[in-house]
Amino acid sequence: MAWDRTNTFLAERIGTWLMGAIARSLRVDIVGDDMLEELAAQHGPICFCGWHNRLLVPLYHHRFNEGYVLVSEHTDGELIGRVLQHWGYTLIRGSTTHGAVRALIQAVRVVRSGHSIGITPDGPRGPRYVVQPGLIFLAQKARCPIVPMGFASSRRWRFRSWDRFEVPKPWARAAIRYGEPIFVPAELAEEDVELWRRRVEEGLMKVTREAEAALGLPPEEEADGTTPDGHRGAAGAARPGGGSLE
Repeated sequence: MAWDRTNTFLAERIGTWLMGAIARSLRVDIVGDDMLEELAAQHGPICFCGWHNRLLVPLYHHRFNEGYVLVSEHTDGELIGRVLQHWGYTLIRGSTTHGAVRALIQAVRVVRSGHSIGITPDGPRGPRYVVQPGLIFLAQKARCPIVPMGFASSRRWRFRSWDRFEVPKPWARAAIRYGEPIFVPAELAEEDVELWRRRVEEGLMKVTREAEAALGLPPEEEADGTTPDGHRGAAGAARPGGGSLE
């Protein structure tokens, strides 16, 4: 037990230092964040969303702003959660599969109390690049605008996990793109949830493509393994979870 606690402590400290060092070394081009201050002044707290496999650098960019982050109760969320706490975030524990209702209620309360929140709407277990409807319910109940965040890096390590989790390599070029805010209506029929879910998903894919294009990268495959032009990529076949590098 003591050995496990020691390993966890070391992984937390090393992970926090390493992720921070990598993020600081990147040459990051940011577009679209100039509207955030005015958006918050007019509409209050913001619900930022980004894909699970690209979350680290955008969250580092927003560190120490009294923000909250929804982090899964799965084991793989524990280390990320500890790193985010060192970056000044308060954690809300839960996901679409564990503690979903409790986490959603807490997230609504947090936003209504005046705090912005960050969510990875395809986590914690996917499918990759598919927005789950919980984000739509949060925006509807909390009356907060959704702002999609896209991220890409010119060089990165990619893990063989369900989301092909990415860690940029030191000194790589990187890009963060913010999309137009999405306002989910307060009154929403059940059949309209899918419409708004797709709207957010399309907004996220759009800013992701913009970040990739800014670096001259080819588009990442969609959740079904196809690129926007309809061609099937090498990553199209589903891969089992795991932490090994490609």
